[in-house]
Amino acid sequence: MKNKASEITLDNVAQFSVPLESHPLRWKFEDESGHISEEFSDQIIALNSEAAKFMWQFEGSQLQLGNIPKMAHHYKKISQLNCASASNTEVKKWLFNLGIPFDQKVFWIDQPQCGFILTWKMVIKFSDDIFFAEDVVIWDRTLNWCLNYFHHDLFCFGKDRIHNSEVRAQEMKKTKDMINDMIRKNQESQNNK
Repeated sequence: MKNKASEITLDNVAQFSVPLESHPLRWKFEDESGHISEEFSDQIIALNSEAAKFMWQFEGSQLQLGNIPKMAHHYKKISQLNCASASNTEVKKWLFNLGIPFDQKVFWIDQPQCGFILTWKMVIKFSDDIFFAEDVVIWDRTLNWCLNYFHHDLFCFGKDRIHNSEVRAQEMKKTKDMINDMIRKNQESQNNK
């Protein structure tokens, strides 16, 4: 397995994983007895810290991700759910009705060192543990949609991304700078060995 941060991309990030059983956030996917079913664990990839950091930085470089007030600037269709008084069942139904295929692989980067690739089915199944007490962003590699959860009980979903060439150029520059910085740091660490 390769583990150089400079080689991590959206296309190969799943290769940079750790066993789910050893991940500090595995509890979010465990049943009452502390187990994760094989069916579920096959749909959840826990990223190693380098991959999570890459994805955290990539997510931060994309202006349309995680920015609820400006979602209308980036997506043609916006839908929201204030879930303060919604039951878990109502939230799951709303997520289901967004129309994302169950087998769609999505990214959830919880912290700079903790991230996952999981199916949309797992997002719905474990929504009560994923969307709890902190802001969350869920997206896929197409970047054509984004689900934001604001910790004050608000979901905001945007789809059909508006491609603004000026915004895209800024995103590309940030991504290129991030990759170059990671390559530089990797080379420096190799030289210091």
